[in-house]
This record gives sequence, structure tokens and C-alpha cells, in this order.
Amino acid sequence: MKRILVPTDFSECAGWATEVAAGIAKKTGSRLYLLHIIQIPTYESNTSLDSYSDIAESLFVMKLVKQKFTELLKQPYLQGVNVQELVLFDSVYEAISKHAKENEIDLIVMGTHGSSGVKELLIGSNTEKIIRTSDVPVLSIKSKMLDFKPRNIVFASNFYGESMRNFDRIRSFARLFDATIHLLKVNTPNNFETTAYSERLMASFVEKAGLTDYTSNIYNEEKIEDGIHHFADRVGADLIAMETHGRTGVAHLLTGSITEGVANHSRLPVLSVKIEKEILRRNVIFPD
Repeated sequence: MKRILVPTDFSECAGWATEVAAGIAKKTGSRLYLLHIIQIPTYESNTSLDSYSDIAESLFVMKLVKQKFTELLKQPYLQGVNVQELVLFDSVYEAISKHAKENEIDLIVMGTHGSSGVKELLIGSNTEKIIRTSDVPVLSIKSKMLDFKPRNIVFASNFYGESMRNFDRIRSFARLFDATIHLLKVNTPNNFETTAYSERLMASFVEKAGLTDYTSNIYNEEKIEDGIHHFADRVGADLIAMETHGRTGVAHLLTGSITEGVANHSRLPVLSVKIEKEILRRNVIFPD
């Protein structure tokens, strides 16, 4: 891991994400990119942004952002971290996606209040959309983490063949913290599998992945999301790791996203990894 991106609106929860990202950056020697996005209004094609009021407003906003960055960089947790400040004029989602691709970002860390919190610039639908569609792994932070050292990570999956190619990124993250990975298959009435079949899938996955520090678990629940939450509580998990299809448009409206739902409702940090498009074309239903 060499580059970590933290979108920030200088809110409290963005600060929680920045602190976690700074700790990971220190552990890995990564560069930390702090990105602030200024959303610009849409003008008609025959209108130019050249009036004195527009210029004055832009200068005021930039001065305010500079002050906010100055205050943020004074935080003790950023001392000794290789930090680069960035300001982009764009929509939130497009700016984050564009920067992540152009700068070969390895991890995006974002703060989110979830469904019960206050919606701010980077909170709510923007965070959820990035979790669902980002080609870069996304770590969502829900609360202040006094010492982010996840020792117990729940990896929820169906353990079909497509999960293996994405698991390397989750396993690498776990190795940073010498964490135990708790493999979890949630069995529901609508997607029922026999215990024997699920055990074979998981055993094959473990063998191919060469896992050593892990537990293998099958949990029965009415809904997959509920099963993940309940199991995570039972084992005292510090983090939940999942994969996402990255569905958009009508497909997302019809089927939703389990990963997005878990990230939105869990009190724990959630690490999401998008399934690659070439894998999706094989028409395997996994995991949400």
C-alpha cells in the first residue's frame, strides 16, 4: 500500500476517517492525500464566471479552505505523515473517482454517520455510492477510533469462485494488523444451502487461499445483513470486510446492495472491495 485517499469536508466524522488513515499511513509508509471538493454551480453555456462577485466568492472560499487545512494539519495524529493537500472543483463522486484512478490510490478512507446521522457534504448518498462502485477498496469509518488495530475481521461471503481474486486485498489488509479472519457464510431461507455444501465451499476457499489464522462459520438468519451484524457482535469483531457488485441505475434500485446496507447500519468499520467486471460477466450471483 502506497497511496491512501481521504475525502474531507472538515466535519467531525471526516476527522475520524483522517485519523484512521493517518495510522495506516504510518504503519505502511504510505502517502496520505487529503482531498476537499468544492462543488461548483452549473452555469448556462452563455454565462461566464467572471463577475466581481463570483471572483470574490471564490477567493473567500479558497481562503477558508486553506485555513481549515492549516488547522487540520496541526492535529497530532498527522505528525510524521507524508501528507498532500488537494482541492478540486467538481461534484463529490466524480472528483473522488477521478483522483483515485489518476493517482493509483490503493485505499479510500471515508467517514459516514450512517442512516441515523446528519447528512453533510461527504455523508449519506455520496459515501454509499463510492462504497458501491469504487474500483479501489473503501474503508468506511462510523465513529472515533481511539486505536485502530483490528484484530478480528469478519469476511462475509458466499465463497463462490469469484471471491478468491478479490480476497487478496482483504487478506493483505488483515496482515497489516496480524488479524484473525472469521470467514462467514450467512444461510437464509430464501438462499438456502445445506451445511455440507457450504462447508465444502469454504474448505475449498481456505485451501486455495492458503489461510492459517482463521475461523470458518455458518450462521443461520432471516436476512444476510442481520446475520452479519449478529455474528460480528458474537465474535467481538473490530471490522467487517465484504465485496460488492457495484450495481448502478435500475439494477441497484431493484436489488439494492448488501455491502452498502451493512456499511450504512453497522457500528463497525467496513472494508468493501468491488468485484471485477470480467468476473461479473460470468453471471455468478455474489454476494448481493
